[in-house]
Amino acid sequence: MLDLSGFEVYLRSQERSKNTIACYIRDSKTFIGWYRNRTDCGLDKLIELDVIEYKKHLLNINESVVTANRKIASINAFCKWLYESGTITTEVNIKAVKNRDTRQYKGLEEKELRRLRAEIHRNRNKMHICIIEILLGTGLRVSELCNIRLRDIEISERKGLLKVIGKGNVNRSIPLNKDVRKAIKDYIAVRSVDESDFLLIGQRGALKRNAINLILEKYGERVDVEVTPHRLRHTLGYKLVKEGTAITTIQQILGHDNIMTTNLYTVTTEQDKVEALDALEW
Repeated sequence: MLDLSGFEVYLRSQERSKNTIACYIRDSKTFIGWYRNRTDCGLDKLIELDVIEYKKHLLNINESVVTANRKIASINAFCKWLYESGTITTEVNIKAVKNRDTRQYKGLEEKELRRLRAEIHRNRNKMHICIIEILLGTGLRVSELCNIRLRDIEISERKGLLKVIGKGNVNRSIPLNKDVRKAIKDYIAVRSVDESDFLLIGQRGALKRNAINLILEKYGERVDVEVTPHRLRHTLGYKLVKEGTAITTIQQILGHDNIMTTNLYTVTTEQDKVEALDALEW
Protein backbone atom coordinates (compact mmCIF):
# COMPACT_ATOMS: atom_id res chain seq x y z
CA MET A 1 0.00 0.00 0.00
CA LEU A 2 1.25 3.45 -0.92
CA ASP A 3 2.52 5.53 1.99
CA LEU A 4 0.00 8.36 2.33
CA SER A 5 1.83 10.28 5.04
CA GLY A 6 2.85 12.88 2.45
CA PHE A 7 -0.78 13.28 1.41
CA GLU A 8 -1.73 13.75 5.05
CA VAL A 9 0.89 16.49 5.46
CA TYR A 10 -0.42 18.11 2.28
CA LEU A 11 -3.99 18.12 3.62
CA ARG A 12 -2.85 19.65 6.88
CA SER A 13 -1.13 22.41 4.94
CA GLN A 14 -4.53 23.08 3.35
CA GLU A 15 -5.95 23.55 6.87
CA ARG A 16 -8.40 20.68 6.49
CA SER A 17 -10.16 19.48 9.65
CA LYS A 18 -9.07 16.22 11.31
CA ASN A 19 -12.30 14.52 10.26
CA THR A 20 -11.92 15.68 6.65
CA ILE A 21 -8.32 14.43 6.55
CA ALA A 22 -9.39 11.05 7.94
CA CYS A 23 -12.16 10.79 5.32
CA TYR A 24 -9.85 11.78 2.46
CA ILE A 25 -7.19 9.26 3.51
CA ARG A 26 -9.76 6.47 3.87
CA ASP A 27 -11.42 7.28 0.55
CA SER A 28 -8.05 7.44 -1.21
CA LYS A 29 -7.02 4.05 0.16
CA THR A 30 -10.28 2.57 -1.13
CA PHE A 31 -9.69 4.14 -4.53
CA ILE A 32 -6.11 2.83 -4.67
CA GLY A 33 -7.37 -0.68 -3.89
CA TRP A 34 -9.96 -0.44 -6.67
CA TYR A 35 -7.36 0.94 -9.12
CA ARG A 36 -4.85 -1.82 -8.42
CA ASN A 37 -7.50 -4.52 -8.78
CA ARG A 38 -8.26 -3.42 -12.33
CA THR A 39 -4.77 -2.64 -13.67
CA ASP A 40 -1.15 -3.64 -13.25
CA CYS A 41 -0.07 -0.03 -13.73
CA GLY A 42 1.33 2.07 -10.93
CA LEU A 43 -0.19 5.35 -9.77
CA ASP A 44 2.29 7.20 -11.97
CA LYS A 45 0.20 5.96 -14.92
CA LEU A 46 -3.07 7.22 -13.45
CA ILE A 47 -5.15 9.30 -15.90
CA GLU A 48 -8.47 11.12 -15.73
CA LEU A 49 -10.30 8.27 -17.47
CA ASP A 50 -9.43 6.00 -14.54
CA VAL A 51 -11.07 8.39 -12.09
CA ILE A 52 -14.11 8.76 -14.35
CA GLU A 53 -14.44 4.96 -14.32
CA TYR A 54 -14.26 5.03 -10.52
CA LYS A 55 -17.04 7.62 -10.48
CA LYS A 56 -19.17 5.24 -12.57
CA HIS A 57 -18.26 2.44 -10.17
CA LEU A 58 -19.55 4.48 -7.21
CA LEU A 59 -22.87 5.01 -8.95
CA ASN A 60 -23.10 1.34 -9.97
CA ILE A 61 -22.83 0.25 -6.34
CA ASN A 62 -25.64 2.68 -5.48
CA GLU A 63 -23.69 5.12 -3.38
CA SER A 64 -25.81 8.13 -2.47
CA VAL A 65 -25.05 11.32 -4.38
CA VAL A 66 -23.74 12.95 -1.19
CA THR A 67 -21.39 10.05 -0.42
CA ALA A 68 -20.25 9.73 -4.04
CA ASN A 69 -19.45 13.44 -4.21
CA ARG A 70 -17.52 13.31 -0.95
CA LYS A 71 -15.43 10.45 -2.34
CA ILE A 72 -14.91 12.34 -5.60
CA ALA A 73 -13.72 15.37 -3.62
CA SER A 74 -11.31 13.07 -1.77
CA ILE A 75 -9.94 11.59 -4.99
CA ASN A 76 -9.62 15.02 -6.62
CA ALA A 77 -7.56 16.19 -3.64
CA PHE A 78 -5.48 13.01 -3.81
CA CYS A 79 -4.83 13.48 -7.53
CA LYS A 80 -3.89 17.11 -6.99
CA TRP A 81 -1.30 15.98 -4.46
CA LEU A 82 0.00 13.33 -6.89
CA TYR A 83 0.36 16.04 -9.55
CA GLU A 84 2.00 18.61 -7.30
CA SER A 85 4.40 16.00 -5.91
CA GLY A 86 5.40 14.94 -9.43
CA THR A 87 3.93 11.43 -9.33
CA ILE A 88 1.65 12.14 -12.29
CA THR A 89 2.35 14.61 -15.07
CA THR A 90 -1.20 15.66 -15.94
CA GLU A 91 -3.74 17.25 -13.62
CA VAL A 92 -6.80 15.13 -12.84
CA ASN A 93 -10.02 16.71 -11.60
CA ILE A 94 -13.48 15.34 -12.33
CA LYS A 95 -16.89 16.88 -11.83
CA ALA A 96 -19.22 16.00 -8.99
CA VAL A 97 -22.24 13.79 -9.56
CA LYS A 98 -25.40 15.67 -10.43
CA ASN A 99 -28.24 15.07 -8.03
CA ARG A 100 -30.45 12.35 -9.45
CA ASP A 101 -33.38 13.77 -7.49
CA THR A 102 -34.96 16.60 -9.48
CA ARG A 103 -36.20 18.15 -6.26
CA GLN A 104 -33.58 20.04 -4.28
CA TYR A 105 -35.91 20.52 -1.34
CA LYS A 106 -36.10 17.05 0.14
CA GLY A 107 -33.42 17.57 2.76
CA LEU A 108 -31.96 14.65 4.69
CA GLU A 109 -33.10 11.07 4.30
CA GLU A 110 -34.61 9.60 7.47
CA LYS A 111 -31.65 7.27 8.06
CA GLU A 112 -29.24 10.20 7.64
CA LEU A 113 -31.23 12.25 10.11
CA ARG A 114 -31.29 9.43 12.65
CA ARG A 115 -27.51 9.06 12.45
CA LEU A 116 -26.97 12.81 12.78
CA ARG A 117 -29.29 13.28 15.76
CA ALA A 118 -27.86 10.24 17.52
CA GLU A 119 -24.31 11.53 17.11
CA ILE A 120 -25.18 14.99 18.43
CA HIS A 121 -27.14 13.64 21.41
CA ARG A 122 -24.41 11.10 22.14
CA ASN A 123 -21.93 13.96 22.46
CA ARG A 124 -24.12 15.49 25.22
CA ASN A 125 -23.29 19.09 24.42
CA LYS A 126 -26.49 20.85 25.48
CA MET A 127 -26.01 23.82 23.15
CA HIS A 128 -25.39 21.59 20.13
CA ILE A 129 -28.48 19.53 20.96
CA CYS A 130 -30.44 22.76 21.30
CA ILE A 131 -29.26 23.92 17.86
CA ILE A 132 -30.22 20.71 16.03
CA GLU A 133 -33.60 20.38 17.74
CA ILE A 134 -34.58 24.00 17.09
CA LEU A 135 -33.58 23.77 13.43
CA LEU A 136 -35.42 20.48 12.93
CA GLY A 137 -38.45 21.45 14.97
CA THR A 138 -38.98 24.95 13.59
CA GLY A 139 -37.24 25.12 10.20
CA LEU A 140 -35.59 28.42 11.09
CA ARG A 141 -33.14 30.10 8.75
CA VAL A 142 -29.66 30.25 10.30
CA SER A 143 -29.93 34.05 10.61
CA GLU A 144 -33.19 33.63 12.52
CA LEU A 145 -31.57 31.07 14.82
CA CYS A 146 -28.68 33.40 15.59
CA ASN A 147 -31.09 36.20 16.44
CA ILE A 148 -33.20 34.30 19.00
CA ARG A 149 -33.29 36.17 22.30
CA LEU A 150 -34.42 34.77 25.62
CA ARG A 151 -37.41 37.08 25.59
CA ASP A 152 -38.58 35.50 22.31
CA ILE A 153 -39.17 32.14 24.01
CA GLU A 154 -42.23 31.13 26.01
CA ILE A 155 -42.14 27.64 27.51
CA SER A 156 -44.49 25.92 29.93
CA GLU A 157 -44.77 22.25 30.85
CA ARG A 158 -47.15 21.40 28.01
CA LYS A 159 -46.51 24.00 25.32
CA GLY A 160 -44.08 26.52 23.99
CA LEU A 161 -43.90 29.37 21.52
CA LEU A 162 -41.04 31.04 19.66
CA LYS A 163 -41.40 34.56 18.28
CA VAL A 164 -39.33 35.03 15.14
CA ILE A 165 -38.42 38.09 13.11
CA GLY A 166 -37.95 36.75 9.61
CA LYS A 167 -37.12 38.11 6.18
CA GLY A 168 -38.28 41.67 5.64
CA ASN A 169 -38.76 42.06 9.41
CA VAL A 170 -41.96 40.00 9.19
CA ASN A 171 -42.93 38.50 12.54
CA ARG A 172 -44.23 34.97 12.98
CA SER A 173 -44.82 32.67 15.94
CA ILE A 174 -43.86 28.99 15.86
CA PRO A 175 -45.17 26.44 18.39
CA LEU A 176 -42.42 24.39 20.04
CA ASN A 177 -42.81 20.62 20.26
CA LYS A 178 -41.67 18.67 23.31
CA ASP A 179 -38.23 17.82 21.88
CA VAL A 180 -37.48 21.48 21.20
CA ARG A 181 -38.83 22.58 24.59
CA LYS A 182 -36.69 20.03 26.41
CA ALA A 183 -33.57 20.93 24.42
CA ILE A 184 -34.01 24.64 25.14
CA LYS A 185 -34.70 24.11 28.85
CA ASP A 186 -31.74 21.73 29.24
CA TYR A 187 -29.43 24.21 27.52
CA ILE A 188 -30.63 27.26 29.46
CA ALA A 189 -30.00 25.31 32.69
CA VAL A 190 -26.28 25.09 31.87
CA ARG A 191 -25.95 28.23 29.74
CA SER A 192 -23.19 30.54 30.89
CA VAL A 193 -24.31 33.66 32.69
CA ASP A 194 -23.92 36.46 30.19
CA GLU A 195 -25.20 39.98 29.87
CA SER A 196 -26.32 39.16 26.34
CA ASP A 197 -29.98 38.34 25.83
CA PHE A 198 -29.20 36.07 22.88
CA LEU A 199 -30.07 32.42 23.43
CA LEU A 200 -26.98 30.85 21.86
CA ILE A 201 -23.81 32.06 23.56
CA GLY A 202 -20.25 30.98 22.78
CA GLN A 203 -16.94 31.96 24.31
CA ARG A 204 -16.96 35.22 22.36
CA GLY A 205 -20.59 36.15 22.80
CA ALA A 206 -23.61 35.40 20.64
CA LEU A 207 -23.02 32.63 18.09
CA LYS A 208 -22.70 33.72 14.47
CA ARG A 209 -23.84 31.76 11.42
CA ASN A 210 -20.29 30.56 10.65
CA ALA A 211 -20.00 28.98 14.09
CA ILE A 212 -23.31 27.16 13.67
CA ASN A 213 -22.33 25.96 10.19
CA LEU A 214 -19.04 24.61 11.56
CA ILE A 215 -20.79 22.81 14.43
CA LEU A 216 -23.14 21.05 12.01
CA GLU A 217 -20.32 20.33 9.57
CA LYS A 218 -18.31 18.66 12.34
CA TYR A 219 -21.10 16.25 13.21
CA GLY A 220 -21.98 15.71 9.57
CA GLU A 221 -18.43 14.60 8.81
CA ARG A 222 -18.55 12.11 11.67
CA VAL A 223 -21.61 10.34 10.29
CA ASP A 224 -20.99 10.94 6.57
CA VAL A 225 -23.93 13.32 6.11
CA GLU A 226 -23.79 16.65 4.32
CA VAL A 227 -25.68 18.95 6.67
CA THR A 228 -26.37 22.68 6.75
CA PRO A 229 -29.07 24.71 8.49
CA HIS A 230 -30.82 25.10 5.13
CA ARG A 231 -30.87 21.34 4.51
CA LEU A 232 -32.48 20.88 7.93
CA ARG A 233 -35.06 23.52 6.98
CA HIS A 234 -35.81 21.56 3.81
CA THR A 235 -35.97 18.35 5.86
CA LEU A 236 -38.76 19.79 8.01
CA GLY A 237 -40.65 21.22 5.03
CA TYR A 238 -40.62 17.92 3.16
CA LYS A 239 -41.51 15.94 6.29
CA LEU A 240 -44.53 18.17 6.94
CA VAL A 241 -45.72 17.63 3.36
CA LYS A 242 -45.38 13.85 3.72
CA GLU A 243 -47.34 13.99 6.99
CA GLY A 244 -50.22 15.69 5.19
CA THR A 245 -49.85 19.16 6.71
CA ALA A 246 -51.74 21.90 4.87
CA ILE A 247 -49.44 23.81 2.52
CA THR A 248 -50.56 27.16 3.99
CA THR A 249 -49.59 25.96 7.47
CA ILE A 250 -46.14 24.97 6.22
CA GLN A 251 -45.81 28.37 4.56
CA GLN A 252 -46.52 30.10 7.88
CA ILE A 253 -44.12 27.89 9.84
CA LEU A 254 -41.25 28.44 7.40
CA GLY A 255 -42.03 32.10 6.80
CA HIS A 256 -42.26 31.95 3.01
CA ASP A 257 -43.50 35.16 1.38
CA ASN A 258 -44.73 33.26 -1.67
CA ILE A 259 -46.63 30.00 -1.38
CA MET A 260 -45.05 28.88 -4.67
CA THR A 261 -41.80 28.47 -2.73
CA THR A 262 -43.57 26.15 -0.29
CA ASN A 263 -45.10 24.20 -3.17
CA LEU A 264 -41.62 23.08 -4.22
CA TYR A 265 -41.75 20.58 -1.35
CA THR A 266 -44.68 18.83 -3.03
CA VAL A 267 -42.80 17.90 -6.22
CA THR A 268 -43.02 14.14 -6.62
CA THR A 269 -39.95 11.99 -7.20
CA GLU A 270 -39.72 8.50 -8.66
CA GLN A 271 -38.92 7.17 -5.18
CA ASP A 272 -42.08 8.80 -3.81
CA LYS A 273 -44.11 6.93 -6.45
CA VAL A 274 -42.42 3.62 -5.63
CA GLU A 275 -43.04 4.03 -1.90
CA ALA A 276 -46.67 5.02 -2.45
CA LEU A 277 -47.42 1.97 -4.61
CA ASP A 278 -45.44 -0.43 -2.42
CA ALA A 279 -47.49 0.67 0.59
CA LEU A 280 -50.79 -0.34 -1.05
CA GLU A 281 -52.74 -3.20 0.52
CA TRP A 282 -55.82 -4.60 -1.27
